[in-house]
Amino acid sequence: MAPIPTAPVQGAARILVVEDDLQLARLLDEQLRLAGHAAMAAATLAEARALLAAGRYDLVLLDLNLPDGDGLELASEVVESGTAQLLMLTARSDVASRVAGLYAGASDYLTKPFSVPELLARVHVRLRERGVQAVVSYGDLQLDRRLLSCTVRGETLHLPEREFELLRLLVQYRGRVFTKEDLERSLYGADVPDSNTIEVFVYNLRRKLKGLGLEAVIRTVRNRGYVVV
Repeated sequence: MAPIPTAPVQGAARILVVEDDLQLARLLDEQLRLAGHAAMAAATLAEARALLAAGRYDLVLLDLNLPDGDGLELASEVVESGTAQLLMLTARSDVASRVAGLYAGASDYLTKPFSVPELLARVHVRLRERGVQAVVSYGDLQLDRRLLSCTVRGETLHLPEREFELLRLLVQYRGRVFTKEDLERSLYGADVPDSNTIEVFVYNLRRKLKGLGLEAVIRTVRNRGYVVV
């Protein structure tokens, strides 16, 4: 299915993609931009260092296998500078490589091949930790992470944290279909609950949004998951 373009969200995050596979780099750049982020790409360590020196970034998506060196070198530099969160993308799936990446300071580690919704969910978590994009807008709806609130035409409702984060994830990456598993990983990490928690959250959000005059914001895609369009 072709991606559904989305308007840039308020306070767009700046993301640097360091990937020498040009086809994958273009895909990541496209999908991050469609999700409302400001993305830049580098194919080598040298290009990445130049871009990092020239501007501020909130997150670096870093491949480890680069033509002019090991991405772990750059990982250490990014962590030491404290300039950005770090999410590693690599074909290295062995435990030793994962451990090395985490010791180098990566906040997260995603093994290729990966799904775009899962990548976006992990990007969302990393940016949430960094505190960027405090307010996300969708038509008359405004979501404020600082207050865990949603506001529609001056009427404000405060939400439980995980309900808020689920709604914010779907709104921020509107047009994307997220499976129940995608949402569970984003909200709970490795401690995924053995229940119908996501279905309950979606039910509660639909009911609360209807009370604010908004219906059909969260849509169910049969046999796939949930989406905001």
